[in-house]
Amino acid sequence: MDNKNKLKTPEILKNAFWKLYSEKDINKIRIAEITDLAGYNRGVFYSYYKNIYEMFDSIERDVMLEIKEISQLIQAFIIDETYNQDKLSIIINNYKKNEKYLRVLFTKNDNPRFMVRMKKMLKENLLNEAKKAKCHKPNIEYYIEYYVSGMVSLLIHWFIKGSSLSLEDFSQLVIDITGLESVKILKLIYGKD
Repeated sequence: MDNKNKLKTPEILKNAFWKLYSEKDINKIRIAEITDLAGYNRGVFYSYYKNIYEMFDSIERDVMLEIKEISQLIQAFIIDETYNQDKLSIIINNYKKNEKYLRVLFTKNDNPRFMVRMKKMLKENLLNEAKKAKCHKPNIEYYIEYYVSGMVSLLIHWFIKGSSLSLEDFSQLVIDITGLESVKILKLIYGKD
């Protein structure tokens, strides 16, 4: 296997796994199914991953980093109060990179751990921003809980509804629904109120 193909192999294995995972529970997926679908033998799988769960954790970690980046862009977008198309397109492009993963992670019932980890990461990020801004608002963690829970719930609802709205329309709807309160909460967290 040449170096170019070797670099693509983990991605090909992940894509094969994700196709299977989007159709059935993780505990029903066999390594042989992944490697058959990817066009490799089992030995190739084991040269990259110990087991299916390690592969899943790798995908989840990558997605969590993207979510953190997207959330920071969204927060900057909301707090700036200049809802221009260029900023929105950056958020949209970041989202589209991981859409296939997010769609499954947000709608599958066999992985509640992802939602818990994602909310925890987003809340910690905002708490850190509040500390950096020297925000001394009493009970700031409740404001953060409200903000994060609302945003995550909107995303889940959108995915469950089959994303009948385009991402552009959904983003505008989020701004319309949460705009005023989100701006107030984020300004408070970032010490700009």
